[in-house]
Amino acid sequence: MVTIEQKVLLFSKLIDQLMNTQFKEGLTNLEEEYSGKLEKNKKDTDLEVKKIINSANKKRDLEISRAYSSLKINEKKEYMLTKEKCFNKLMDSLKAHIDEFIKSDIYKDYLLKLVNEFSLEKKHMNNITMYVTDNDYNKYFDIFNKALKDLGYNDDDYKIAVTKDKIIGGFVVEDNIEKLRIDLSIKSLLDDNKPYIMQILFEALEEGGNNE
Repeated sequence: MVTIEQKVLLFSKLIDQLMNTQFKEGLTNLEEEYSGKLEKNKKDTDLEVKKIINSANKKRDLEISRAYSSLKINEKKEYMLTKEKCFNKLMDSLKAHIDEFIKSDIYKDYLLKLVNEFSLEKKHMNNITMYVTDNDYNKYFDIFNKALKDLGYNDDDYKIAVTKDKIIGGFVVEDNIEKLRIDLSIKSLLDDNKPYIMQILFEALEEGGNNE
């Protein structure tokens, strides 16, 4: 592929060839008869050649600048696309691990820890609805029910319901009177830590790029 700089160099050589052959021969023949006019024409021609070369140089510089800018823009787009793909892959992998975690026996202990955390934050939430996933409702209803009673809630003070939101796991508690909300879902945990996850991933990508 011929670059702009090579094209300009080739053009300059053609100009030199023109000056060194046909044009100079023409000048020699004309000099005998029109020496004064020839000198003026030579100066005018030299000036025109300089203008052409200067114009070509400016055009070359402009083309190089445009090509460089386009290259940097494309490079940035490609880098951003790579980061996005890596982040999505990481999140998909993380969610796959979370799915396995939810299916494991230790997930029940995790839910009980969340209930304990809720007990520290609930304050004056006296009439509540606990929203859980359909899977957790069917599998851990009795555990949630006992845990809320242990926190001092009477049957009329709480309700356990299946959420319509994609909370993945954990639960969300809403006060039915005060409209307070405590989100202890796994989705909320992921969302809250998304900037940190992105930072760790992108730092790793940049470090990898610097080592190439």
